[in-house]
Amino acid sequence: MCRHYYEDVVQAVGELGYPFVTVEAYALTCGRPQLLSYTDQIFERPVAASRADLIVLGACAATPDALPAKLDAQTQLIHLNHCLVMLAGPELIDTETKRGAYLLSPGWLRAWRAHLYAWGFDQALARDYFHESVEDLLLLDTGTDPEALSRLEEFAAYLDMPYRVRTIGLDYLKLYLAKVILEWYLKTSQSETKRVLQDANRKIAEYAMAFDLLVDLSQIRSEETTITAIRHMFAMLFGCNNLEYAQIQGHQIVAVFAKDGHDQPERHAELAQVLASMERDHALIPQEEGFYLRIRYHDETFGLVVVRHITFPEYRNQYLNLGLAIANQCGLALANARTYSMLREAEASLRNERDLTEELRQMMAHLNSNVEMDAMLHQVLVQLDKIVPHHQSHLFLLEESTLRLVSAHPVEGQVRLIGGEFSPEQPPFAEIMQRRMPLTLDEAALASLGLPMVTGFKSWMGLPLLHQEHLLGLLTLGSQQEETYTPSQVTMMQVLANEVAIALENGRLFREVYMLAGTDPLTRLYNRRRFSELAETEFRRVQRYGGKLSAIFMDIDHFKRVNDVFSHAVGDQVLEYVAKALKQVRPLDIVARYGGEEFIIVCLETGLSEAVQVAERLRQTIERTPVETLSGPVQITMSFGVATLEPDLRTLGELIWRADQALYHAKCIGRNRVCTWKEAETH
Repeated sequence: MCRHYYEDVVQAVGELGYPFVTVEAYALTCGRPQLLSYTDQIFERPVAASRADLIVLGACAATPDALPAKLDAQTQLIHLNHCLVMLAGPELIDTETKRGAYLLSPGWLRAWRAHLYAWGFDQALARDYFHESVEDLLLLDTGTDPEALSRLEEFAAYLDMPYRVRTIGLDYLKLYLAKVILEWYLKTSQSETKRVLQDANRKIAEYAMAFDLLVDLSQIRSEETTITAIRHMFAMLFGCNNLEYAQIQGHQIVAVFAKDGHDQPERHAELAQVLASMERDHALIPQEEGFYLRIRYHDETFGLVVVRHITFPEYRNQYLNLGLAIANQCGLALANARTYSMLREAEASLRNERDLTEELRQMMAHLNSNVEMDAMLHQVLVQLDKIVPHHQSHLFLLEESTLRLVSAHPVEGQVRLIGGEFSPEQPPFAEIMQRRMPLTLDEAALASLGLPMVTGFKSWMGLPLLHQEHLLGLLTLGSQQEETYTPSQVTMMQVLANEVAIALENGRLFREVYMLAGTDPLTRLYNRRRFSELAETEFRRVQRYGGKLSAIFMDIDHFKRVNDVFSHAVGDQVLEYVAKALKQVRPLDIVARYGGEEFIIVCLETGLSEAVQVAERLRQTIERTPVETLSGPVQITMSFGVATLEPDLRTLGELIWRADQALYHAKCIGRNRVCTWKEAETH
């Protein structure tokens, strides 16, 4: 065999206790990554084995064309595509290779520099090759070379690559060598067949059970992986190439795996009948020299093994006894695998619920912190993508006797619908509003509605927005998938819908409080504080981007005389009348009661001449129209001061001061007139 495995095989054969086996190493340099085109060194018979049978194991470094077409009777070639399968088996090799690992044995590492030299690699080429080909280095440590780890570290440092160590021992190698040696022994020693098979049965059972416990049971990942390991184990033990395994869940066959590992649905019914007729854990197959073997643990059946065409049918009973001896261990492995899968599924479900709960918590926190209704409603629909699968969402608000669509996500294709009004009596809205409970509809029910916002959906959910039994609106979700919404999702969405309703109500209350805090209670105009906030914003905007801005400051002439002559109640009526008159300006202008009988207007995008016209129009309206009061008609007049934004003004306060000075000048020269800052400045 290859010199890289010499120490491992010597120790394994020694522990197996085969004194008739001598281990020799052929002197052949490992050809990977380039295969060798000559094999003379492999088949050069050692002097000590000149008259003995020769088993050449491996030869994986040679191309298939380089192998001899015919060997002498005393020579047997066991050609391996990858020599490392002797140490750990094809499943582990395939798994680690697919993960990108470069697998190493202790023997190969002893001469790693020589290998790189033979490949023509200097350090740069070696690094390029390994970095492009693999993710990391993996040592399959058999425990026979105490220097293996240090050599691995040196090799990894040379390549500048990560490395791992997987301790595998010699168990699998011993099992593999036992199979090879015993198959050879059975083939070449007909006179001792019975004794060798008895010894093989005992040793195979011991090592197979040890392999099953130490490798498979300790590395369970899924039921499918465990089934594959069991199939391979029985095929190896019984020398059966067409073994079948029926997977059973809940007393039903769910899959039948053959040699290719694919399910065979046509075999389900037949094996189900076999299983139903089995009174014990096994049944013989006389015609095909095989047997059925039930795999169970405690009272639960996990599988049915079908063994046909045994290589040595005369030993069928021994194989059956061996199978019965390890079937319980196989059942335990499957039970553990199934439990592990259930735990993983439960863990995934809990993780998903945790993530959804966190999304809900964050969304609810956002709802409670956002008082801008439009932004809040849009954010709700955007965040729904993370909680419940859907393709379109809509949010309706109930305004008097009409449902108005206020938001949609995605907005594309819905723009013409947003702002539209719908009748609460129209299906499916009517049922949700009457029952005040969630409603889910399938494709057939949706098709009969004729609503544009449900066209193309196969699943739909509608939820009422309820706050203390008061219906505020509806939230709807539509999906292009069938049966999308589960009861748990509906329940979760109703919780969210209730939070949206609370946020809507909180927003309404906040806006009411906000308006009350910034509004004069008598005139319903902005008070001085709110006026300052709004006017300051517009003043800064004009300063930054340019534009026109004017201020009109005014007060009621001889207002104290009105209070003294007619009473304060009449004075309040006069103030209310003035406020009503001032509200006739443009909606974009800012109108406020500045204090007492003083009022102020900030006119946006308005120059001095336009502002003077506004003031004069207001002055004439108030002068011509007596105020109807509790004491009868009261005639009043008002004085106005106008100032406009000029380059030398730095603050809003300066603009208001100039308008106030113009007002003062209007009062000084006779009242009931409009004066500008320029007029006041020149006097």
